[in-house]
Amino acid sequence: MELRGGLNTVWLIDGRVHRPAGPWSSRVHALLRHVSAAGFEGAPEPFGFDADGREVLSFVPGEVGHHFPMSDEAVISSARLLRRHHDATVGFVAGSDGWQCPPIEPAEVLCHGDFAQYNLVFEGDTAVGMIDFDWARPAPRWYDVAYGVYRFALMDLERPLDRQLRGAALFCDAYGASPATRRGVADNLPAYLIWMAEQVEQDPRFVTQRAEEHNRMYREHACLVPDLHTTLCPA
Repeated sequence: MELRGGLNTVWLIDGRVHRPAGPWSSRVHALLRHVSAAGFEGAPEPFGFDADGREVLSFVPGEVGHHFPMSDEAVISSARLLRRHHDATVGFVAGSDGWQCPPIEPAEVLCHGDFAQYNLVFEGDTAVGMIDFDWARPAPRWYDVAYGVYRFALMDLERPLDRQLRGAALFCDAYGASPATRRGVADNLPAYLIWMAEQVEQDPRFVTQRAEEHNRMYREHACLVPDLHTTLCPA
């Protein structure tokens, strides 16, 4: 069975996912084995590579969360899933090379790198799994939390401001974000969105995203997202 993703076409063969591999895939497989051994059950299990060089992973059952906007349960369960993943990566010897993107210091955990609804698996409104770790990298916790806050709370800029700020606080509260992580989100989210725009503009794989002007959206949103310091970093 052929399955479509944002950048890749993947295949479900005998209950396992076969998807194009990259130079970073071995690093990602080591990470997935580590979090599994640490008790995190919300990520695929790696099974190496097939005869065509594609990586082979277990299938995470459920519905990929393309629906938007999200309910409180979806926001809370997704943030808690992210926290469990981050905590499970502690102690993993990552190294600074071999990842698709370089580490960001301070490298507190191994971040997913693209934590959004399209890479989460849901049962109803409850997030139960994470997929597509191609963009994983050593980074501070705020790196994933910031994109989660954007995708789950701020991306729909037509929502009233109080609803956007409530969603941002709800995500951070459910994650259990420390003051440093909250400051990281508030300080860095606009720059993060500019970086996302640059990836869409520069990476030849983002053909559909460029055609749909995702880069323009990220640049516009970087200027329009509300100041989060008062909401996330109260004195």
